Amino acid sequence: MTAIDAIVFAAAAGFALVVVITLVVIIGIRQEERYQTLANKNAPSVMAQLTRVVLGNYLRKEDAAATSRDRADDRVSVD
Repeated sequence: MTAIDAIVFAAAAGFALVVVITLVVIIGIRQEERYQTLANKNAPSVMAQLTRVVLGNYLRKEDAAATSRDRADDRVSVD
């Protein structure tokens, strides 16, 4: 019976950890979007810094002039 209790406890602890990490990411993303600080080196709070650690610090800067929404093979020529 002790082994079953240990397995149930481990499963519950793992699930609780996943829920806590999910909440931290949701709060951190909300703060990053609110203050628009993702491109900065400093995060607005501890939650946002933890979110950067969990999701990674990668940011792709989009250049509006360089990107095109149409692909070359999507263009239709009418003769």
